[in-house]
Amino acid sequence: MKRLLLFIGLLLLFPVMIQAVNQSSNDSLIQSSDSTLNRAKISSLIKLSEHNRDKSVYDCKQYFREAFALAQKNNFRNLMGLSSKSMGVSYFYWGDMKNAFKYFKEGLHYYQMSRYQEGQSNCLNNIGLVYEGWANFDSAAYYYKASYLIEKKLKNTGGEATSLINMGNIDYYRKDYHGALTRYFQSLKKFYQTGNKDGIAMAFNSLAIIYSQINDFNKALGYLEKAKEIYSATGDIRKLSRSLNNMADIYSDHFMKYKKAKILYEKVLEIKEELGDKEGIALVKCNLGVLYSHLGDISLALKYFDESRNIYEKTGDKTGLSMVYQNKAKALQASGFYSRALAEFQKSLAISQKVGLKSYTTNNYLGIFKCYAALGKYNNFNKYFDLFEQSKDTITNKLVKIRIKELETQFRIDTLLQQKKLLKEENKRTEIKIRSYYMLSIGLSLIVIILVLALILYKRAKKEKEKYNVTT
Repeated sequence: MKRLLLFIGLLLLFPVMIQAVNQSSNDSLIQSSDSTLNRAKISSLIKLSEHNRDKSVYDCKQYFREAFALAQKNNFRNLMGLSSKSMGVSYFYWGDMKNAFKYFKEGLHYYQMSRYQEGQSNCLNNIGLVYEGWANFDSAAYYYKASYLIEKKLKNTGGEATSLINMGNIDYYRKDYHGALTRYFQSLKKFYQTGNKDGIAMAFNSLAIIYSQINDFNKALGYLEKAKEIYSATGDIRKLSRSLNNMADIYSDHFMKYKKAKILYEKVLEIKEELGDKEGIALVKCNLGVLYSHLGDISLALKYFDESRNIYEKTGDKTGLSMVYQNKAKALQASGFYSRALAEFQKSLAISQKVGLKSYTTNNYLGIFKCYAALGKYNNFNKYFDLFEQSKDTITNKLVKIRIKELETQFRIDTLLQQKKLLKEENKRTEIKIRSYYMLSIGLSLIVIILVLALILYKRAKKEKEKYNVTT
């Protein structure tokens, strides 16, 4: 009886149990659906934040807050990392390095929690960019290398190439032009392998900077023209402005084509202002200061230098500050204001020595001893002349040019070797086919020879037999 009651009870409970299972399954499906919808919403909010980066700072920040809050609520650590990194990029473009650094660090933290290595690499690379802006080259090099090692582990050729560009930039600041070019050429080969046009243009830009440093301006312009063509085709005005700016520098400082340089600088300034790129605006204004000093308009030159300096002071870009002080000093020196020029050179030197800007330091020594000579202060002149001679190594410069030629040759050889390898493989396949046909022809020839020999032997045997038959 008890068993009967138990059975009846189970029958009565069975529909309830099925309903509970169905409800649980439905809840799981709803949660899964909600999760997918939330992820999609967060991704959309991040894209909206990035879209407003150049349009509305308020909207950019607001969309970020919504994206991060929703990601945090759902414990989506990858998306917390992505939103933080994206906000860091926005601050970087606005010239706020302190906040950019903060959000890149937070992005790295969340990516590490989720063990998402590609995201970690991106944040490490971006932290390196901030340190580079602060002229803390040892820290920048550390983070760039950490990013590179992850990309190498992931076998991400494009990521490796980007890290190589950034590592090359540090070599450039340390005046290791051979090291910089080595990395740039390695990067260019990897970008060619992946067919990344944007990366190829970035490598062209970097190569142009080195060739400018070793006074091969025609080759530098050639690379810049190639980069310009790519950016014009892709519509990337931010990066296009960099190429145009570098071209203007060459036209202004080395070919004395001031009108052409002025047109290019004004175009670049227009783009930078449209993008709200503070660091970019500061650089162009410094370059315009140099241009107007060449044209002999010292008052307008000083105006642009001061505007540039104000921006660099706010962003904390020490390399930019050292550069603008030095260029202002050169303009004052060229106009005969030696005491004022001396003060600006000393400001630039204090920064360049502290952060390790070797080329700036050498040029500051040069400017300072010339100012002391003009002022008749020969004791100080001798001191800085000796420092200049010690820092200037013409033999090293010649060796650098020789090694650069070797690098170019190696790059061409590597390219030719790749082509040769492909041809060799094709020739090998053709050779195998030819060999097969050859063996087949030999085989057929042997068969024919055997048949002929057999026929000859057969005929001889027949004659012998006939002869034998006759004699018997």
